Amino acid sequence: MKLATKILAIGAITFATLTGASTFAHADTATSTGKIKFASDDSSVTPLDPTNPDNPTPAIPDPSDPTNPGTGNTGALTIDFLSNIDFGDQKISNSTQTYKALNKNPYIQVTDKRGTGDGWVLTAAATNFKDNAKVLKGAQMSFKNGQVRTKADNQSAAPTASDITLNSNAQTVFSAGENAGMGTWLDVYDGTDGANENVTLSVPSGNLAGDYTSSITWSLENTPSAE
Repeated sequence: MKLATKILAIGAITFATLTGASTFAHADTATSTGKIKFASDDSSVTPLDPTNPDNPTPAIPDPSDPTNPGTGNTGALTIDFLSNIDFGDQKISNSTQTYKALNKNPYIQVTDKRGTGDGWVLTAAATNFKDNAKVLKGAQMSFKNGQVRTKADNQSAAPTASDITLNSNAQTVFSAGENAGMGTWLDVYDGTDGANENVTLSVPSGNLAGDYTSSITWSLENTPSAE
């Protein structure tokens, strides 16, 4: 009889210990919040390094265009930088020639700080190459194989670069769809220094000598679907 009593006592102690451990393990819960509000930013954006946008901002964005500091444009959707293209000094030829740009890394920089995700489109149209009343007849300037770049921490989907041969009609060069192209993006035409095969000017024979210049108009707007 005494033996039985001892066994029951041990069993009771063991059960109480397990019950106590279970009660001690119970945890309380509560919640808190983190909060931030984003708004569009209208300040200007400094041109980035086209070879590596994560580098500190270079003193001269395009060394082949050393007096160009950028557009200085302000607003939530801006063109920040456009390289001026130089095809150098050339000799008149008796056949069509294709001249390569001297710029090694000419580029376009666009920033979208609207925070709407509406997307955008950049177009370009060019005048004829002229020297006062003289026109460089049949000349065609082309941009191809643009490389799309941004900072490593940019979380947005990338815009798209398009090959283009400029004329008087506005043509799409760089574009972003819905929820793409947010932040700062570069369209870089990397090529050989002094003879960039991705930015060229084709000139037929039979033209007059002269110092010719073309004016390119770049327009950045919301995508049509967002209007």
